[in-house]
Amino acid sequence: MCITKSELENKVQELRSLKTMKEELENELKAVEREIISYMTEKEIDTEITDTAKITYKPQSRTTLDKSKLSEILGEDLKPFEKVTSFKVLRIK
Repeated sequence: MCITKSELENKVQELRSLKTMKEELENELKAVEREIISYMTEKEIDTEITDTAKITYKPQSRTTLDKSKLSEILGEDLKPFEKVTSFKVLRIK
């Protein structure tokens, strides 16, 4: 696919416009989510069932490793335990 510089500029403008729309939509989504959370909190419930959905608002946890404490135990060389993933990134300013 070979496009001209002018067409490329149009694509960049289209991308910027779509990103703005995405940001606005994400803000609307967050506002609706806050309203649902407020409902669940006010009712002091963690599960609600409607005609079309089962809604839960419960605590959850995630376990991570503390790299500095791991370094204290194993030493500074943590390279054998690292996993590196490479990928390309498109940035437009």
